[in-house]
Amino acid sequence: MEVAKDAGALLSYDPNLRLPLWASPEEAREKIMSIWDKAEVIKVSDNELEFLTGSDKIDEDVAMSLWHPNLKLLLVTLGDKGCNYYTKVMYPLTHPHSLLCNFISL
Repeated sequence: MEVAKDAGALLSYDPNLRLPLWASPEEAREKIMSIWDKAEVIKVSDNELEFLTGSDKIDEDVAMSLWHPNLKLLLVTLGDKGCNYYTKVMYPLTHPHSLLCNFISL
């Protein structure tokens, strides 16, 4: 990751959580979060958001609890409801028929 960053690459991360592949949920969470702060674009599913935060809510406050200073874009996919995305300057919008993501700026 450091070599890519030094070369000017934008670092993205999709944890693609598969709990059966881990010794325990705690280990999965620890390893996922161990590189979280290095990514500039992160995509998580609603289920991954619940897993990582421990919250059963899928809202702006919960999503933003995962924000870090290096992050430029956080995407939360919502299954057939599309997705929400968050930046430093935009606020949440919801559109159930969006072909892309719902734009959420902070």
